[in-house]
Amino acid sequence: MREAVVCSLGDSVTIPKELLKELHEGLVRIEEVLATLEELMDEEGVRRIRRAEEEYRRGEYVVVKDSSQVEKLIR
Repeated sequence: MREAVVCSLGDSVTIPKELLKELHEGLVRIEEVLATLEELMDEEGVRRIRRAEEEYRRGEYVVVKDSSQVEKLIR
């Protein structure tokens, strides 16, 4: 197994790549949770979520195949 090397001020620490990958994935999950909590703490954000869920239930949404179609819709 290859290991990543992190250097700082002349000192070095060897960290297995798998551990580094797991730490990064954990950080991504934490960021997602924090973003969700932030949105739920915002009253307007909660209203937007509820409005979007209702629109989805009524079938009021558009499916696009690529980002260029999104750009056309928002103009």
